[in-house]
Amino acid sequence: MAVSVGFIGLGNMGNPMASNVLKSGFPMTVFDKNPKAMDNLIQAGAKGATSAKQVVDSAEVLLTCLPGSPEVEALYLDAGGLIELAKRGSVLVDLSSVLPTTPRKLEPRAAARGVHYLEAPVSGGVTGARAATLAIMTGGDAAVLERVRPVLRAIGPNIYHVGTVGAGNTLKAINNMMSSVNALAMMEGMVLGLKAGLDLATMGKIVKASSGNSNALARVERNLIPRDFEPGFKVQLMNKDLETFNSIARELHVPVSFSNVAQRYQQAALAAGLGEKDTSVIFTLIEKLAGTAPPRA
Repeated sequence: MAVSVGFIGLGNMGNPMASNVLKSGFPMTVFDKNPKAMDNLIQAGAKGATSAKQVVDSAEVLLTCLPGSPEVEALYLDAGGLIELAKRGSVLVDLSSVLPTTPRKLEPRAAARGVHYLEAPVSGGVTGARAATLAIMTGGDAAVLERVRPVLRAIGPNIYHVGTVGAGNTLKAINNMMSSVNALAMMEGMVLGLKAGLDLATMGKIVKASSGNSNALARVERNLIPRDFEPGFKVQLMNKDLETFNSIARELHVPVSFSNVAQRYQQAALAAGLGEKDTSVIFTLIEKLAGTAPPRA
């Protein structure tokens, strides 16, 4: 019989990940503070819970996907939290992007109760979550990873064991910093080209075939040309991940500069009330600064 899986946190990333685990044949119980977030999963065959406790009671492997460290630490460590409620021998897997200090707090507390814990932040955005192509960066006991690998394989084929707890979220912060800096450099270049009279689609096509190519160029067709800034990865979440990277850099005394510039762009978007939009929305801020923003319809 397939292992029973629980999933808590069914937002933009959690919902499609849970859906793919369910499609892979694992019996699943789900919970989110927003009951409507569970509807599509219940219709697809999952059991809807009314509390985190109901999920813990029904699951051998429990996956969580929450916004950040405060939410994760509250869910796991508060009185009546997951670590207190989890059954001995069960596995708790946190897919959230958090400070490395968070999994370092959770693992020993879980181990003291005979509960296994893994951090497993993911990369690939909402597109990757829907397509089940996410990269998964796990920290913790490698033997526990092998136990839950069939479940994780349902959300992405690229599953990596990075090291002890904290290592996975350190690498996730590095990845997101590089992704953000890359995308912002692309957007600055595209705005300069627009002001010089070049065509956005043409620039994207040519750079994609040249040495400036990167994954960021996919945003030209997906976001910039149609001006579609509905969230794939929200500004507020990227700001949080850049803060994590910069915090690690300060702790380790590593001089960084590009990450600080990238975070200033995220904070400018937050100040403009764009925190719930996709990070590509920063393109519109660069346009305004450059005087190339299109007139309002």
